Amino acid sequence: MNESAELFVPDLAGRIDPSVPESLVVDLSTYQQFDAERAVVALMYGNIANNGLGIVMWNLEPGQENDFHRHPSTEHLHLIVAGQAEYTIADRAPVTVRVGQAVMVPANVAHGIRNVGDQRCSYIAINSPGDYQKVLA
Repeated sequence: MNESAELFVPDLAGRIDPSVPESLVVDLSTYQQFDAERAVVALMYGNIANNGLGIVMWNLEPGQENDFHRHPSTEHLHLIVAGQAEYTIADRAPVTVRVGQAVMVPANVAHGIRNVGDQRCSYIAINSPGDYQKVLA
């Protein structure tokens, strides 16, 4: 992950513990953290050691973005949970995505998301197992 582009918050990941059934019901607002200068990426769950899912919450103030990039060997699903954003995938024209919509991103397909509205935007990125790499496009 490009550390200079976004603020990564790993310390919330332990709240979801597969061995503790009570922790499996998640309050999404816990992961909605914002910073005036940079997008915030809060780690919700990471089971990479066991070849499992990686789940993060991206939080964008108006004007912030997740740079146009690709992941060579992992795919993911982005679910909009607050606000709306402009989403660009591959060489297609940008589309507006809103709460209740999701975008599927295959491996090695360039994509980016930008909050062009006047409200905060949050989306969950569910990443497939594999070697996670973020390559700017």
